[in-house]
Amino acid sequence: MIYLDHHSATRPCSPAIERMMPYLTEHWGASFAPHRMGQELIAALDTRYQMIYDFVGADLKDTFVFTSSGAEAVNQVLWSAFLEMSRKEGKCHFIASMIEDAPTMQMLKRLEELGCYVKIAPVNSRGEIDVEKLAQLINPRTALISVTLAHGLTGVIQPIEEIARLAKEKNVLLHVDANYALGKMVFSFAGLGADYCTFSGDRIHALKSSGGLFAKKGAPLSPLILGGTEQGGYRGGAFDVPSFMALSAAIQQSALYLDAMSLETARLRDQFESELQRLIPEAKPLFQDTLRLPNTSAIVFPRVHQEALLYLLNRKGVFAALGGPYCQHLSRTLIASGIPELDSECALSFALSRMTTEVEVVRAAAIIAEAVQQLQLLSKDLF
Repeated sequence: MIYLDHHSATRPCSPAIERMMPYLTEHWGASFAPHRMGQELIAALDTRYQMIYDFVGADLKDTFVFTSSGAEAVNQVLWSAFLEMSRKEGKCHFIASMIEDAPTMQMLKRLEELGCYVKIAPVNSRGEIDVEKLAQLINPRTALISVTLAHGLTGVIQPIEEIARLAKEKNVLLHVDANYALGKMVFSFAGLGADYCTFSGDRIHALKSSGGLFAKKGAPLSPLILGGTEQGGYRGGAFDVPSFMALSAAIQQSALYLDAMSLETARLRDQFESELQRLIPEAKPLFQDTLRLPNTSAIVFPRVHQEALLYLLNRKGVFAALGGPYCQHLSRTLIASGIPELDSECALSFALSRMTTEVEVVRAAAIIAEAVQQLQLLSKDLF
């Protein structure tokens, strides 16, 4: 099997598993407990928190909330803005881009049901959020703008600096979802100019039961689960120490491999695209002239429907993606970026990891080429 769907999930790395195990078998106490089984956890947790702050480039004055997923982190940001800005100040207008994932879009739908209204910013032909059109959506009642730092299926890195300047000028809160960017590119929460930053642990080789939320000092932040640990950190209640320890180990590994991701994984991604174009001259890698994540590639395979190709590749042991319940569907994103509808429905997305090898990349390209040729032969009378 060749796994090229690291948009959806990543295999937990060995250090993450190793670091969490003692907290399942030996140090399994509750961190809020007044006895030794609880208090002995605090020093270890403090150290791991510092690692996360350093990697994300957050100031110690910023608040970090450990969550059970990236979706929970996003929901808490939007819920906090609603409670503190919409209900108390009457700012009930929210803006998101059309390439946001399900947690953002579905929570915004919930806020609409509670009396808010939402505007969606389009993307341009480069797959980037159109900042000029986003600016036109802002009004005096706008509470928050929610955008992704990089799109999971196209890999396109968004113009966050421009959006942050705009949000600051208009006195609007800014939430940046770094779900796909964390561990793939260098960025600093302090440097983003955002009020919130969220991410999921299972995109950086941690566990699925982990995620995080950073909030600037002074940014509204309300508990999503009352009686839990969101406010006050792990001293506030029952804290999932094993998952947190795995997250800290995964982040530590991501820091060590960040240069390799930027250089070697990017080289393998480029080799993958070149090899596919050699084997399938009609293949069209997208957004090559746009700033992209080093591990992500969206490719059009003319005269082959994406669902048929995805199914056949699955049978052959190569795993790719076209979006789904969590992530925006690839074809919709491509059509919004000006890609012809026929091409958009013939595209698949591939995401490598730092564990992907050159042998896998070359082998995957050969299998994909074989599958594409099979399907083109079957559909030659349809195109």
